Amino acid sequence: GLVACGTENGADKAADSSSESPSSSQSESPSETASTPGALPECADVWIDGETLPTDYKACTTDGETVKTIKRMCGFGRPLLEQEGRFYAMRGQQINDVGDLETSDQYQQLLASCQA
Repeated sequence: GLVACGTENGADKAADSSSESPSSSQSESPSETASTPGALPECADVWIDGETLPTDYKACTTDGETVKTIKRMCGFGRPLLEQEGRFYAMRGQQINDVGDLETSDQYQQLLASCQA
């Protein structure tokens, strides 16, 4: 019976040490996010074709530099946002990557109807 108890204690110690590892790694994650409150997201993480532009989107960063979005006011009061000359979206709506906003018929037609 003593051998079984020794094995159980060993298992308990192993369980204790394994439970310490996740808790120490969990404490690292909150401190990382807490160190950058209000930080702007990376543009590449936000402006993804087919994804939804966050409703509270203001700007993003690329290589540590803030990249402001070009806003085109629409007749119905919501801005159409342009990014990097290739993406467009309205907050809370789908992001579209048309390659080049200047030459995209899709975008130019939308812009014309938006500003009409």
